[in-house]
Amino acid sequence: MLGMPRAPLSSSSPSPRYFYSRRIEVSLSSVKCFHKLASAFGATELQAYCGQLFATFLPEDPSFHKALDLYAYARASGDPVLEELCVQFLAWNLENLTQAEVWTSIPQSLLEALLPRSELAVSSELALLQAVDVWSREQGASPGDVEGLVEHIRFPMMAPEDLFELQFTLPLYQRHEVLFQSKILQALEFHTVPLPLLLRHYGLNLTSEAYMPRAYTAANWSASVTNGSWAAHAQWDYPSRAPFVYRKQLGYRYSYLYSPYQSFQTPLHPSFLFRDQLVSWSLVYLGRMQDCWNYGFSCTSDELPALGLTRSGAWDPTVGYDNKALMLCDGDLVVDVADFQGSKAPIPSALDTNSSRRASSFPCASGSFSSYQVVIRPFYFINSTGLE
Repeated sequence: MLGMPRAPLSSSSPSPRYFYSRRIEVSLSSVKCFHKLASAFGATELQAYCGQLFATFLPEDPSFHKALDLYAYARASGDPVLEELCVQFLAWNLENLTQAEVWTSIPQSLLEALLPRSELAVSSELALLQAVDVWSREQGASPGDVEGLVEHIRFPMMAPEDLFELQFTLPLYQRHEVLFQSKILQALEFHTVPLPLLLRHYGLNLTSEAYMPRAYTAANWSASVTNGSWAAHAQWDYPSRAPFVYRKQLGYRYSYLYSPYQSFQTPLHPSFLFRDQLVSWSLVYLGRMQDCWNYGFSCTSDELPALGLTRSGAWDPTVGYDNKALMLCDGDLVVDVADFQGSKAPIPSALDTNSSRRASSFPCASGSFSSYQVVIRPFYFINSTGLE
């Protein structure tokens, strides 16, 4: 069994004691060295354990330099588990990554790994396309490489007015006009043709990635709450409504001052056909059994803390939801994502402790999450009897 991280070893090189005792104390400062040693000697248990420790580094660096360095190391060492760890962290924090200084220098292999993912947390699909446009121009990417990346952009998830304006506002459009026209036509059909006709005449695979929303964090698809105590001690922070880059340049800690309860509205579905139909949502942080009783949730003590989400208003039998809960650390870094199980989403432990709750995928050094963001993800439920 492997020991937990403690003080750095006095020796400047990894100790061979692991190969004799199968037990070793691994410090964060020496984990990369131990990982190299484990990889070289095929010590899979030590290699896997070191890979888990790498997760502690990633939330510590909002510039993403460490994440990109670890991604390059994982690729060079041929460790797919560590590579996936880096890609997962960057996918959940893509909005911040696209606005960081390192965005235009990320390798193409990383962008190709990120773009197909539905768990990308980004303000909108349009913002993602614009970020790819910036990256491609700074990189001087070849036409073939650009077209391969654009294939993963989910044009149906953009509003018709945004699709129309691409020809005037996006530099990539002029260099790939035929491709963009095809993608825009596909998206406009999705926005204007009722679902039964789409299925009857086109046989579209509406479960393909192009028709599935990502984790869109813009206000029209998401809302945030805190556990209450965090908002109280964050009142001195600079206003959180300033643009992200501006807030980064201030050099001050910032926060979103939400309460434990939030009500908000979203469209019933991304299709323009549902533009006038709104769904009302209620999001609440459930920390105690009393909270469950107050807000009408059925809870057991071992489920708490959790997030509660209820909806009312517009409804359609062809529309389903795959909503997600994002756990934020230090204001804006996503360190874990949870699925809603019915009307509740479990909140993991912010640190890897011996509690009954699972640990967050990436530890939050402060010991508690700064806020929780819910993203609403509607999709066509094509097996519904409403299609008959």
